[in-house]
Amino acid sequence: MKTYCKAAILGCLATGAGIAAYRRWTIRMPFKEFTGYALYMAVMDDEICRNELEGNRIGEEIIKFPPKPETLQERYHFYLQANRTRSRRQIQDEISSLEQRLQESRQYIGQPRQQLDVRFT
Repeated sequence: MKTYCKAAILGCLATGAGIAAYRRWTIRMPFKEFTGYALYMAVMDDEICRNELEGNRIGEEIIKFPPKPETLQERYHFYLQANRTRSRRQIQDEISSLEQRLQESRQYIGQPRQQLDVRFT
């Protein structure tokens, strides 16, 4: 009888751990919506970086970005991974801050390029 009781308790604990892991790693919104948010964030982030940095100099090197499809794919996968643990509200807040930053970065379009300093501490 003790063996069956221990097995039942162990089974319940394993089931509880499995449920907790499942809830921790599953996406908490429809998949299409989740991937749409990640793509939208990737496009905005890429545009912000291009507006703010492309054409500037660091030392003797001019900052150039690879073609958009390459950078978008990397950013898209980054946001898919980064958003896994975030709720819909957190993602929407991040999107609104990216939209605001995109509006601010448009001021750099057509501006003379700068010499940027990079220091590692």
